[in-house]
Amino acid sequence: MKESILMTSGLPEEEMLLLKRRGWGEADTAIFTPARTRTGASVAGKAGAATKERNKGVIPIFFATDDNYLPFLAVTLESLRENSSKEYLYKIYVLHSGVNPEYEEKILRYSEEGFEVSFVDVTERLETISSLLHMRDYYTCTTYFRIFIAGMFPQYDKALYLDCDLVVLGDISALYGYDLGDNLIGGAPCEGVNSFEVYKQYVREVDGLNPDMFFNAGVILMNLKSFREEGFYEKFADLLRKYKFTVIQDEDYLNVLCQDRVLQLPRAWNKFPVSKDKLDREDLRIVHYGMTWKPWHYADIPYQEYFWEYAEKTEFYPVIRGIFENFSMENMRRDMSCESSLQALARSETERPDRYFKVYGKRYGKIDSAE
Repeated sequence: MKESILMTSGLPEEEMLLLKRRGWGEADTAIFTPARTRTGASVAGKAGAATKERNKGVIPIFFATDDNYLPFLAVTLESLRENSSKEYLYKIYVLHSGVNPEYEEKILRYSEEGFEVSFVDVTERLETISSLLHMRDYYTCTTYFRIFIAGMFPQYDKALYLDCDLVVLGDISALYGYDLGDNLIGGAPCEGVNSFEVYKQYVREVDGLNPDMFFNAGVILMNLKSFREEGFYEKFADLLRKYKFTVIQDEDYLNVLCQDRVLQLPRAWNKFPVSKDKLDREDLRIVHYGMTWKPWHYADIPYQEYFWEYAEKTEFYPVIRGIFENFSMENMRRDMSCESSLQALARSETERPDRYFKVYGKRYGKIDSAE
């Protein structure tokens, strides 16, 4: 077990402490994300409310993954299926550019009446912008798949996109039920950004945005109809040619392009295990184990009990448990190095004289309101 590995490593106590995740003690700023949205309300309200009136409506939900995250997608699907209202038809689309057939078969076994799972290969779409992409080690091409959803699925006017490193503890139909109005996207303030001054300054100076309004793109409600009507993909491709965001990458692009048209959702729908204001189980809707806050790597991650609760119910549990038990001290050091490098990159990008906002100013959103 991980704890015994640390105890018998022979390393100094100080280094052993460093090699453990430090939970919300790592945050260097206080964050104040809203418990409830200030600009809208879910038409579904609390779990199960008002759903019968919609007569088995379809809720499209998209994921993007590769082989590395398929075991964790199973955990997400397990929790989503168990906690969501049965009054809807959930159509689950897994976007990919090639996956292990054995893993795919196991994921497809989640399909049942009212909960349909299918895999969609987006390799050709990705190739159209692959030469423009510039990604760091902790990103893969899958993070850009969500950009293609509006064009590939014209039958939907609205959809949910979810990352694979999360557990769904609330009724997902309530999240889908938020009225976007003329907003392009609905998302919760990014606690990973708002917990560290270096990233807050990056968002202000490089993106030209208010960090308190910067949303995490791992849980988003997308206005696909407006994306198509307003040529969102073309705007994205044009911005990608003009400037390469290298720190938060596709999340930078989405926040810049959607600015002033974001429905700010409660943090309960995208809760990171990083901030000091821990939520109780009854207040949580989605726990997102983003970046290096992975319970399948570390034994002291806040909210880890919910991950293991659902992991044990999946066919991938032996695989996931093996990943946890074999996550070495070298892997831990690599995580620490990754975090340090990312913060250093954020500082460097913030100091660039040709940083995005310095050169281009405000080009999207409500231009007339800009100073």
